[in-house]
Amino acid sequence: MDATIAICIAAALLAGFIQGFSGFGSVLVALPVLLTALDARTAVPLVSMVALAINIVMTARLRGHVRKGPMRLLLLSSLPGMAAGAWILDGAPDSLIKGVLGAVILFVVAHSVTARGPGAPLAKGWTVLAGFTSGGIGLLTGANGPPVIAWAARQPWARDELRATLTFYFLVTGLLIVGTQAAKGLVTGEVGGLFGWSVPALGAGLWAGFAACGKANERVFRTVVLVLLGFIGLTMVWQAARAALAA
Repeated sequence: MDATIAICIAAALLAGFIQGFSGFGSVLVALPVLLTALDARTAVPLVSMVALAINIVMTARLRGHVRKGPMRLLLLSSLPGMAAGAWILDGAPDSLIKGVLGAVILFVVAHSVTARGPGAPLAKGWTVLAGFTSGGIGLLTGANGPPVIAWAARQPWARDELRATLTFYFLVTGLLIVGTQAAKGLVTGEVGGLFGWSVPALGAGLWAGFAACGKANERVFRTVVLVLLGFIGLTMVWQAARAALAA
């Protein structure tokens, strides 16, 4: 088997397992793995398609719990953010994309470590900011989760409401992101072929993650994931900074 295909299969398996088990992190884990074998303009649309497939499955499991009001405002706020991300992507070097992704990963780690948990409902301005930032980062890197996850973690919602609202948001924005990437010519035959190879592994990873959820010590697992993500984020920021200094 070609090494690139093997790496894509491994990334999809890991993405499915992480998302099925913990409910977050599929793109943040899979994209750095893909970037070891693919350039950013191939890896980003591929991981966006993987995330979209995951969210289709997750939405089917959690339908009926979506908070519709905040969802509408998030989606409307994401559109100008996606436009900004598309503009940046036109001329963005791989080093910039890696640097942005590394910074996003470090943000997730820092937020997960320092989060205080839910409180009073956030003002609408924070919802608009989360949607705009998520749309821009999602179009640029395929990882649109961190701003919205940070926003949702502060909402006084039940667990199913939080997970369902996030998952549905990621499903809708994922469709928009993949559609925009396709319109810009990024969803190529190569990307489609690699996605086809990845689908069985993605399904297996999701099944394993769902099966493992609740049977393992989730706190220890999340700690290990955060440590790995922190290492990946620091490495990518360092690589981007070194490339920028060498230019």
